[in-house]
Amino acid sequence: MLRTKLAAGRTKVTNKVTERAKSVMPVQGDTHPCIVCGRKMRFYRTGGGEGRVCSPRCAKSWAG
Repeated sequence: MLRTKLAAGRTKVTNKVTERAKSVMPVQGDTHPCIVCGRKMRFYRTGGGEGRVCSPRCAKSWAG
């Protein structure tokens, strides 16, 4: 049981690290900058282009 919990914990951490690494990778193609820090973000056809922020931290900085 303990080994199962440890394996599940490792898998969870690995998935989080992978997710974070993918979000940090440079974006290619059409991009829009974050209005706070200027980081390039992916362009989404459904979303608006102006006034986007890249993270909760930037959103708090922009709002406050």
